[in-house]
Amino acid sequence: MFANLTLMNLSNCYSHAKPGAGVEDFVYEILNVIAIKDHPGIEEPIEIVMQFASEQDKAKGPDWIAKSPYGPLIVSCAYCVRALSAIRGQDVGLGWSYMADARYWCGVAISSKGIDEARERTIIQTHREKGAAGGAGKGKAYEPIRQHAYKLVRDMRPPIKGWQSKAHAVNTIRQPVLDFSAANKLKDRKAVTLSESNAQKKLEEWLSKMPDAGDLFPPSKRNKASKKKPASKHPRDELVSLYDGRRPAFELAAESLEISFDARSSDSP
Repeated sequence: MFANLTLMNLSNCYSHAKPGAGVEDFVYEILNVIAIKDHPGIEEPIEIVMQFASEQDKAKGPDWIAKSPYGPLIVSCAYCVRALSAIRGQDVGLGWSYMADARYWCGVAISSKGIDEARERTIIQTHREKGAAGGAGKGKAYEPIRQHAYKLVRDMRPPIKGWQSKAHAVNTIRQPVLDFSAANKLKDRKAVTLSESNAQKKLEEWLSKMPDAGDLFPPSKRNKASKKKPASKHPRDELVSLYDGRRPAFELAAESLEISFDARSSDSP
């Protein structure tokens, strides 16, 4: 859900601007305040932000507020709240329009973390993509051996009870696959080969990715356990639900209806 993804991104931005703040702090200090005070008729970003500023912060002027890291965060939150409201009111078109604005301003909020951090992330991502490309090329070189392993798994499957486990299949075909790999190398000197040291790991990986693995191998004990007891969700996984479950607007103290634009630690006095 785009709303949940956007709100999680914004929650992370808030904890970056206000060290020590968690998801619940973001919901209570930012999201709820915006849900209560935002006027959907206001479209100018700086005017959206000014709705929530204290008199003290307003006195510093709109230019000062516009430079605050909270500015784009608040605008994105406002559009996200409007999107949720429109969708619940069955106006899906308007909801998606608001959500597009929310995602845009969320991107602005994320980028405000700093150029150096964004640059570092880009460098890391580039290295990952290069590594993945190299791995994909090597993976194709193993294709003849992999296909032979697949053929052996199907041809050598015990006719009555089948494979007891994936490990049973790996141990059975391991030596025939190594023999095939060595023979293939004699035919083509450029061909890659399996070694005694990596054969076990490679075969386990390949057999796990067989299209008919579910039919060939019985599920592991771990998989059986996971089917019986699905993992419980962390509150962070459904921030929209957390927001929906907050206290009604009339229970909030009046002083909580303003947002401070000073980025400070939640432990500060």
